[in-house]
Amino acid sequence: MRFTITKVTKCVGRGHPGDSPPEGTQRRLLWIEVRTGTEYRVDNLPSSWFTQFQAISRQGVTSGQINPSTGWECAPTKDRIGFGDENWLPGKTYAGAIEVYLPDDATKVVNAEGLWEWEL
Repeated sequence: MRFTITKVTKCVGRGHPGDSPPEGTQRRLLWIEVRTGTEYRVDNLPSSWFTQFQAISRQGVTSGQINPSTGWECAPTKDRIGFGDENWLPGKTYAGAIEVYLPDDATKVVNAEGLWEWEL
């Protein structure tokens, strides 16, 4: 499986239900593309590999989890990648946005398992 963050943007949706972001963070969209290989099997891939993230600051400080939420409306429904891993098929490409609270001083994002890292 190939996983890429293609860009990080501000919210583009119609609103932000719920509380304001915690102090020192901002709502951001991680736009991702996932390409499954021909040998992809959903039972071999924990969804936390691409649905849970941590941020790293310039000083190397790692944040707590910056988990996405399907209940937020930062991105229009049609643009959200969601948690579709149980429906994904081998040899396909899936793309969309995951909404997170990103710390203001973040310079990198890593997945929760520490397998992938992206410079911001």
